[in-house]
Amino acid sequence: MLIKVAKFLSLLVALATATEAAKYLAEKPDFLTPCVLDDANVNRCLTANFQAFFRQWKDGIPGYNAVGSFDPLYIKRVKFAQDASRTIAINADLKEVYVTGAGQAVVKEASYDPQRYVAKALITVPKMRFNFEYKVKGHVVALTLNGQGTGYFESENALIYLELHVKPRTAPEGIFADVQSVKVNFREIKQFHIELKNLFGGNKDLEDTSHQLFNENWRDFYEVMRPAVEQTVSGVLLDRFKKTFNYVPATYLIKDFQ
Repeated sequence: MLIKVAKFLSLLVALATATEAAKYLAEKPDFLTPCVLDDANVNRCLTANFQAFFRQWKDGIPGYNAVGSFDPLYIKRVKFAQDASRTIAINADLKEVYVTGAGQAVVKEASYDPQRYVAKALITVPKMRFNFEYKVKGHVVALTLNGQGTGYFESENALIYLELHVKPRTAPEGIFADVQSVKVNFREIKQFHIELKNLFGGNKDLEDTSHQLFNENWRDFYEVMRPAVEQTVSGVLLDRFKKTFNYVPATYLIKDFQ
């Protein structure tokens, strides 16, 4: 009986220790370099850290399941709503959205303003794809839309601006960056393709004609979708970055962060 009690108590201690350890990343990964803010090459250093972040942790942070993956990035729902008087008016509800491609992101530049506690990055993503379930109503010129099914849209060579506002937080484990807000702006893309299956209840000819119309006028479709996508992705990344930087000490990325 005493042996069983001892084993049980040992298990409780082990669980308590694991829980305590899981509060933060106790050891800095080799792929992160603590940058020094007054160093002439600080932006280059930060760019390398952001790049390593997207590549090394695209599947999530090992041993810390709260964050989830960045590639694919899961979005529960995206909604679009446009004025019916517009030439292109799409009212769509996208669910179970999975975004792939972030793992191939290339960070072109990054910076941090210690006076305003703002980090900025400019990122290119060679190919990004959104897979989803959809319901849509609206019209494109004289073509009336009313359908539901599965679909996707893809962008090529997207240039994305990312901005994080943070607030320093000192804890016994170290100094952390509490992420207050995230702003995502899709500044430019080189190509955009959309496909919606079962758009007209199985009428393949009408579906093919519609997709041809959509993709010949892809810039118009992109601009219709961009504000809602930016807002939704910003919200999802806010949750991801909050959890990430509550776990990873900010001094692993910026040595004199305070």
